[in-house]
Amino acid sequence: MTSGASAGELGWGGRVVLIAGVVAALALVSAPLLLLFTAAFRGPGDRLPFEPGAVWSLEHVRTIFENAALYQHTARDTLLFVCGAVAVTFVVAFALAWLVERTDLPARSTVFGLILVPMLVPTVMISIAWIQLFGPNAGWLNVALRAVVGGVSGPMNIFTLPGLVVCQAAVLVPFEFLLLSATLRTMNPALEEASTMSGASPLVTFRRITWAVLQPGILAPLMLALLVAFEQFDLPLMIGVPAGIDVFSTRIFYELNPDSGLPVYGRAAAVALPFLGVGVALLTIYNRLVRHADRYVTITSRGYRVLRYSLRRWRWPAIVLVWSYLCVATVLPVIALVGTSIVGNAPLSTSMLQHATLDAYRTVIADPTFARAVANTIVVATLSAIVVTAVGVLLAWIVVRTRVVGRTLVDIISVVSIGIPSVIAGLATMILYLSAPIPIYGTIWILVLAYSYRLAVSTRISRSGLMQIGRELEHASAVSGARWSTTIRRIVLPLIAPSLATSFVLLFIVGIREFTLGMVLGSRDNMVLGVMLWRFFEDGHAAEAAAIATMLVVSMAPVGLVARRAAA
Repeated sequence: MTSGASAGELGWGGRVVLIAGVVAALALVSAPLLLLFTAAFRGPGDRLPFEPGAVWSLEHVRTIFENAALYQHTARDTLLFVCGAVAVTFVVAFALAWLVERTDLPARSTVFGLILVPMLVPTVMISIAWIQLFGPNAGWLNVALRAVVGGVSGPMNIFTLPGLVVCQAAVLVPFEFLLLSATLRTMNPALEEASTMSGASPLVTFRRITWAVLQPGILAPLMLALLVAFEQFDLPLMIGVPAGIDVFSTRIFYELNPDSGLPVYGRAAAVALPFLGVGVALLTIYNRLVRHADRYVTITSRGYRVLRYSLRRWRWPAIVLVWSYLCVATVLPVIALVGTSIVGNAPLSTSMLQHATLDAYRTVIADPTFARAVANTIVVATLSAIVVTAVGVLLAWIVVRTRVVGRTLVDIISVVSIGIPSVIAGLATMILYLSAPIPIYGTIWILVLAYSYRLAVSTRISRSGLMQIGRELEHASAVSGARWSTTIRRIVLPLIAPSLATSFVLLFIVGIREFTLGMVLGSRDNMVLGVMLWRFFEDGHAAEAAAIATMLVVSMAPVGLVARRAAA
């Protein structure tokens, strides 16, 4: 029995399908990036890379990298923002994961679910909630604090670097918590039990045993958090720009949307090059950490019970700490969104309910753009999830089930996609379809293609599903005379259906949440809800923006339940 199928065993139909999958991956990931690199070295500034009159030039690179502001402001602010956000994220997420997974904290399942709620809410909506709560002048919590301590503004100001760092950390905590809790949950506690039986205190056991054993499993999520923070665009745009904080993602966006004149695509591409390089470097380090994690983490196939420490006198402090976090990170933002949609920017006071009205909802629903934005959002999220799931399972089958030359390169292409920041993916897609003779720029189809670059999610989920299916089932089907397509349709796909469902639902949620690509590639005809929400907020209509956010939160709740069942 061979270890994998060769190209000759697939038949012409199988070869066509797999080739189509590879071509799709190249078109979705590699082609835009190649044109992005080309654009950075083609000039002059008023030409696209392959327009008549465009020549090879270092004009854009020199303009960007000879500008001292890149190093004095952009690089500095990006470094402080990313490192600060990840440091706060890790401390909070690890503390929460430890309390939920390794202690006798009450209501652990409820706490687990509530921590993950912000993952279902687009970041741009959370930004609005934080601004409503912590705005220096009219922020509701600031108004309440000033009633106690006095003052005319503050005492908290979200429009600062520390404010941006804390808000970004609150967005990242659920993501990091999910990864860290899985690591803590699957660790065999035998060494900890031996340490405890030897008389070591829980603190000594944690410092000498637990921390040492978990380091690879902790460093990998930490590196992935760095990657996610590095590509963030939503919060830096809504909170960082008013605060004068300049990071790479917003710098690229404003190169594409200058205050005057036409956008210089080559200059934006030049800014993107180091940004992309750092993202790929972080991804490479992450992959190495994941690859070698099994050398250190003591996970075995034998059954074991999870070792839980008794909190004892720390029980009530832990409960207060956890539920205080949940109130600030989950409950208050939702209240702020709902409240803003009803009372607008009315200051916090005993009479604010007199301003309560549903006019914002009526205004939004009556806006003809809203119906189009809802339809665009659903269509783009659905089609992109289908495309990525289909291409991902084909790439996974090539890597896992074939001996085709070049399958390692296919795997690398799919993995690298997760290291491409959204703002760069949007810029690369824009340059590609402005240059190519394909008239889809400004339509929803360019959004479908742009959203479909995240192949790593589907490929990894499909690989896990395929590796759990014995090859003998496919061999038995082939020996019985079935064609490759029949085997895939009647045996493989039904068996990995749960993996495909998980991939689709997760990618659909990502598509609904997406904001950056819609901003970079948006037009009046392909507007999605995230962009419409931003337009309302930018024009000073906070109530209408919050109304859209509230409706999205309500509609995403059942989708989140479906995602949980699909992953079960």
